[in-house]
Amino acid sequence: MKFCIIGAGSGGRAFAAYLSAKGFSVSLYNRSYSRICAIKREGGIKARGTLEGFFPLDLVTQNLISAIKDANVILIVTPASAHKSIAQKLAPLVSEKQIIILNPGRTFGAIEVKTIIDKIKGHNLIKVGETQTLLFTSRELEENEVNIITIKDTVLFSTFPDDFSREVYDIVNEVFPQFLPLENYLEVTLNNVGMLLHPAITLLNAGMMDIGKRFKFYKEGATPRVCEVLENIELELNDLFIKLGLKQLKYHEWAETSYGVSFNKIYESIQNVDAYNNVYAPDKLITRYLTEDVPMGLVPIASLAKFLNVPTPTINSIIHLTSILCGKNFKKTGRTLQRLKLFDYIVNYLKDLRNSEWESKGYYEMKHIFSHPAHFKVCFNCGSINSKNNKSCWVCHLSNFRELLILDKQRINKKNPHMLMRT
Repeated sequence: MKFCIIGAGSGGRAFAAYLSAKGFSVSLYNRSYSRICAIKREGGIKARGTLEGFFPLDLVTQNLISAIKDANVILIVTPASAHKSIAQKLAPLVSEKQIIILNPGRTFGAIEVKTIIDKIKGHNLIKVGETQTLLFTSRELEENEVNIITIKDTVLFSTFPDDFSREVYDIVNEVFPQFLPLENYLEVTLNNVGMLLHPAITLLNAGMMDIGKRFKFYKEGATPRVCEVLENIELELNDLFIKLGLKQLKYHEWAETSYGVSFNKIYESIQNVDAYNNVYAPDKLITRYLTEDVPMGLVPIASLAKFLNVPTPTINSIIHLTSILCGKNFKKTGRTLQRLKLFDYIVNYLKDLRNSEWESKGYYEMKHIFSHPAHFKVCFNCGSINSKNNKSCWVCHLSNFRELLILDKQRINKKNPHMLMRT
């Protein structure tokens, strides 16, 4: 299997070393030459930390055509703010046989990339997936080096549309056994850990970061009071997840699956993650913790919450204040339901959710009944439609049934096809 990695920052370098160590053919692409010149000169990545050694690469290039040629899997390992431009460049080049995985997608990343490629290339079956967080905790070093602090135990994964999640997972499972596929795309893309941690911790330590004061970002920046703000963000997210019928992966649960620490609160979890011990804050304020995690994380969350009438005052405050600090209007530049044209997708999702809830109680839309006639039967005695699993009629309690016929459809076809019928 051949891999192409787009992005030569800390994450891209970590992926390159990891895949080379496993014996796979790896090409590394980066838009700017400065970040790959030493890697190209040396012919590979020098890693230290969890993975030690020199790992050769087959190709290091600024030529995207050459980079993705014959690649089975394309890993995009860049800030989410670059996803749009990368998708525009990939669209005319990528084939339906190639798989694209965003590492991570942040919020709605796979939707943005898939939509752009479909628009440029025409609707096609290209599979685009995303991870909920980066597989590695890593830091870029000088020249061709990377420090891989840890490899997470579990990383949530899905595709958009999520029909292809299992198929893609089966292809990459042996390479990335840490990937945990979920059949619900929203459950992966909305459980964005970066947007929970990075903006709030940065905002509440803005003074120290603005003067370049050296401190441990998580261990010292995430104080008990700062973590109270993070807990409030989680509560707002929980209301959104309930509205969507999804399972929220709270930070302490994520820390347990990713790092093996088991505590009930965000503060205790952060303080016991060894991988954070030597992670220092950036020496400047304006970094991707704000320019990526706010417009590509919190803004789409706030947009979705507004559409669903879920109050998010803490999240809205962070968006507003970080916009002032960065001199940008993140609500205008970030991902929103309107900009991604997701209103119909969310409405249809909620409709399917409602139908699933009713179906669990034995109620189905009539159009569903007649598009799946083999799943239903009709009572000989009273003419009521029943689920094929019913042993006796839910109306008259007798047990004589026949198949669903065209005459049955004609009998009730004047009714609203979306009307629910008990079975």
